[in-house]
Amino acid sequence: MSMIVELSVLIITLVGLLLGSGCIYWVKVRPCARRAWWGRRLFVLTLLLLGAAALVAAVTHADGLAPLGLLSGLLIVGMLWESPRTAAESEA
Repeated sequence: MSMIVELSVLIITLVGLLLGSGCIYWVKVRPCARRAWWGRRLFVLTLLLLGAAALVAAVTHADGLAPLGLLSGLLIVGMLWESPRTAAESEA
């Protein structure tokens, strides 16, 4: 049973990394109103999925809890990080 929980926490962590990174890409790199709207909603859904997985991992004392928590925190930092504007963007 423990191995199944560990494997599922690892898979959810990797899926969360891919989904969260894709959402940050949609919101930050390719600014389009519709894509940014979907990116923000999917990002919140990803964080809720990671939070539920962290709760299950904490209850079962899974070893994959630390990477899962670090990923959640770093995804939030990545979404909230303000990148400096380039000269072309600030002139437009």
